[in-house]
Formats: sequence, structure tokens, C-alpha cells
Amino acid sequence: MIEEKSYDTGEVELNYAEGPEGGPPLLLLHGTGNRWQAFMRLIPSLSTRWHVYALDLRGHGRSGRAPHYGFGYYCDDVVSFIDGVIGEPTVLFGHSLGGRMALTIAANHPDMTRAIILGDSSLSAPRPSNRLGSGFSSLLEILEVSPTVNEIYQTLKTRAGEAFEPVSTLNRAKNLSMVDPEMYRSIVDNPDPSSRHSHFHGFNPPEHLPKVRCPVLILQAERGMLRAEDVGRALDILPEAYHVMLEDVPHEFLMYDTDPVLRAVTTFLESLM
Repeated sequence: MIEEKSYDTGEVELNYAEGPEGGPPLLLLHGTGNRWQAFMRLIPSLSTRWHVYALDLRGHGRSGRAPHYGFGYYCDDVVSFIDGVIGEPTVLFGHSLGGRMALTIAANHPDMTRAIILGDSSLSAPRPSNRLGSGFSSLLEILEVSPTVNEIYQTLKTRAGEAFEPVSTLNRAKNLSMVDPEMYRSIVDNPDPSSRHSHFHGFNPPEHLPKVRCPVLILQAERGMLRAEDVGRALDILPEAYHVMLEDVPHEFLMYDTDPVLRAVTTFLESLM
């Protein structure tokens, strides 16, 4: 059902998965340090009614390594992909970083965006912070010391202690083994969103939300990163928006029970048909 292909943006070769031509286009965008397989458990059901595409962002998965990383570069790549491969208005379903990209693209390129699904993506304006960098610096350290899947797995297992869970740990180890360490180094070295190479450069929800005219589904993980006040503000601003709370699941909800996610997403998508 799924075929992996590549697309050259002119700056970087992007790996992507494409499902059968089952209907209108639906583009899946993963979060930081992940790859297109994050959506693997959802793709078979989504492909029955939609023409599914799922990207590996630059420096992730099997996509090419690039001279620069940062939020603006990721968004530029996705816009190029929609224009060069899909060629028509598209529904964007993004998790975490992917959701921030979907919101930004919907605001800046409304002609390309039919609807967006925000998967526990922050709706707060980023601020200069070393906290984000410190969190990713530990992952960078793992990649520099333990580059293979098994080595990363053993390191993550040791660090998790009693919280260790083998399936999610193996998945994370595989994902990390396919990330360019320079991507994490860019995050660590550029904590200020004003930097062109920052992980959040160009992401500004207060500016973007009033520009979004397409339908929006906000998926909030109960143990995730979204704040209730930010969700409420977005629902007040957006002309057509729906909110679903995913009860008792963490930010990485795609690794857990996908049934409530699939119910919410397919119901929203059917409303667009």
C-alpha cells in the first residue's frame, strides 16, 4: 500500500511515503526527532478515503542531511513539496513540530491548505530559552557516544529506570539513529527564536491564528504540552475549529492507543468531503 519515494527541493532530498490514490491529498508531518513512520498505525485507515503522503523532514529518517536546520527551513521544504509533488490544496496533519508547521503554512499559504490538524502542538509564542536546548543536548550526547540502534536503546533503557517500556524505547532508538546530529546541535546552539536557524524561527501563533481561514482540528493530549488557555484563545479566534481532548495520553500520543485519535481525525476529515 505504501511506497517510499524522494523529492529534491533544490537544497535537500526529501524522503516520503505515498499511499494509493484514494481521494484528496492528506500530508502527514512528524515531530522533532521522528520520521514518517510515526503515523504508520493510522495510514491504512486514512488511505481508504485519502491520498496519503508522509514526509521525513530534512535531517530526519531517510531524508538528506542539509547545511541548515530550523523551523523556517522545514516550512519552506513542505511548501516546496506541496507545490512540486501534490500540486493542489492539501489537508495537513502535524504532530508537535509538524503541527506548528501546519499552522504556519495555513496562515502564510492559505491557497495551499484545505484544512489542518494540530496534534498536541504548542499554541504559545516561543521565547528565548536554554531549557529546550538542554533537553535536546542529552539526545545529542547519546548520538555522539552511542550511534547504533542497539547502543541507543541500551542507553535509553538505563536512563529510563523503572519507567522503561521496551516497545516505545526501541521505536525511539530507531528514530534517533536516523537523525542528523547536526539537527540537534542546531537546536542547542540557537535557543533564541529570532535566529534564522532556531527551532522556532518564524513560528508566531498570535500572528498566525487570525490569518487561518480553513477548518482546524486541535488534538490535545491530556498529559501533553498544550495549555488550556491557549486552546481556548485559538477556538475564539479561528472561524471554524474543533477541539478533542485525548484522555490520559502523553504528548507522544501516536505511540499509544490510536483508536481515539483515529475516531477524531476520520470524523473531522469526513466533514470536509
